[in-house]
Amino acid sequence: MTKALLRKQLLEVFSAFYRDRKTGKRRSGKSLVSYLILVAFSFCILGVMFYFMAHMLCQALVPLGFGWLYFALVGVLAVFLGVFGSVFNTYASLYLPKDNDLLLPMPILTGRILLARLFGVYIMGLMYELIVMIPALIAYFVSATLNLWGIVFCLLIPFVLSLLILTLSCALGWVVALVGSRLKNKSVITVLISLGFLAVYYYACFHTSDLLQHILMDPAAIGSKVKGVLYPFYHMGLAAEGNALSMLIFTAIMLALFGIVYLILSRSFLSLTTSNRGTTRVKYKEKAAKRNGVESALLRKEFKRFLSSSTYMLNCGIGIVFSLVLAVLAVIKVDAVAQLLASMPASMKSYVPLFVAAGIATLASMNIISAPSVSLEGKNIWLLQVFPVTGKQVLHAKLKLHIFLVLPVTVLLAVCVAAVAQLQAVELVVVVAISAIFVVLSALGGLALNLKMPNLHWSNESAPVKQSLCSTLALFGGWVLAIVLGVAYYLLHKWVAPLVFLVGTAVLLTAASVALLGWINHKGSKIFETLS
Repeated sequence: MTKALLRKQLLEVFSAFYRDRKTGKRRSGKSLVSYLILVAFSFCILGVMFYFMAHMLCQALVPLGFGWLYFALVGVLAVFLGVFGSVFNTYASLYLPKDNDLLLPMPILTGRILLARLFGVYIMGLMYELIVMIPALIAYFVSATLNLWGIVFCLLIPFVLSLLILTLSCALGWVVALVGSRLKNKSVITVLISLGFLAVYYYACFHTSDLLQHILMDPAAIGSKVKGVLYPFYHMGLAAEGNALSMLIFTAIMLALFGIVYLILSRSFLSLTTSNRGTTRVKYKEKAAKRNGVESALLRKEFKRFLSSSTYMLNCGIGIVFSLVLAVLAVIKVDAVAQLLASMPASMKSYVPLFVAAGIATLASMNIISAPSVSLEGKNIWLLQVFPVTGKQVLHAKLKLHIFLVLPVTVLLAVCVAAVAQLQAVELVVVVAISAIFVVLSALGGLALNLKMPNLHWSNESAPVKQSLCSTLALFGGWVLAIVLGVAYYLLHKWVAPLVFLVGTAVLLTAASVALLGWINHKGSKIFETLS
């Protein structure tokens, strides 16, 4: 039975390779090969990036006798990437799997089910970890003098280190499940954790060069901190150099940490997987029902659909978060912006409104809320078609959702940046206006694309949100439009002033928006009413 459970878990982990999530059907041979090539290419790109970083660290640390520090640092990076890649799989496969109702009533020990699911999390974390560890090992084998035990331990370390990834993923997944079981809207916790990881990721990206420079300047000081704060990684580094005692200590620590987490999970696993505390009990209170119009009811439905899906929010509305963060940073870093403007040549200052408008437009195009909105109706689209509402009313609700969510933060960002950049009143008005028009045009364009390229037959909502051509065109279409406008000004800058060009662009975008709205109101609404 344990063998069957492990096999089931492996098939679940690698299901994306043989099952098309867009249709839910098994991939054809051609589709499977194409998908494998895409995955291999993605892994190779990441591997090359990590190899160059590892090679630089290895060349600087190994000749100084800090090979153990090299492995400790890449080990920390591998753990971070492994946890980032597997924590959500942990939450879904360990605590909220779809086969609970089938497995738990069967005469199978709960511990075996837990071990099988932990094995799936372990494999997922190991795959992400190897993206870092394989290039790091190659860089080390090329640069360092090797001994037999060092080679053996280097090959074993990734598998032992993955136990730490498993432990941390289980701990974080347990927290997510525990908190999520008390929340009515579980997508909120998923979005918050994802944003937290994104914040850490971007912080690390912006400070990587400074961190590496600090490490290379004083490796001894960094090494002493690693010994005290990251003791297991210290022994992992020594083990990679061939120290058998350190390998034993490192393995024992990893096993002990996993044993503690497993003990805790085994005691709470059944209660977490069977609890339904997310469905809060509501005491009935008699009160008068408020009568709402068709438009407000449809808009409320769209808001609930958006807020109920972490996939929808994160992939289609992430630009909202970036806009808020940049608006705050623009105000906080006002002195840095002032210094940048002061260092600019006088001939370039007239182009500042163009740069601001182009940057805000590009950021606003990252919000593609309307692009998958029709496809997300899925097989239930017939409900809207038989209700006493017109296709025009339904489509307007989808447009309003996009505009109501994106427009306020985009205007706020435009005002903050324009004020910090010390634009004149006329320039500020034009920049805010063109930013608002671009948001409306993006909403209309995304909806029009979805009406022309709908996907109503999906088994996973990530298909219309993340894997559809419509969403891709909506995202990159905004960027392409911003680039085209930039090229157009470059060709016309000798004859047209920047402010005049922005006004002309606003007029053109407004005309395009009116044309798209007319198409959606007439032909688009008829297309929606006949979709099936």
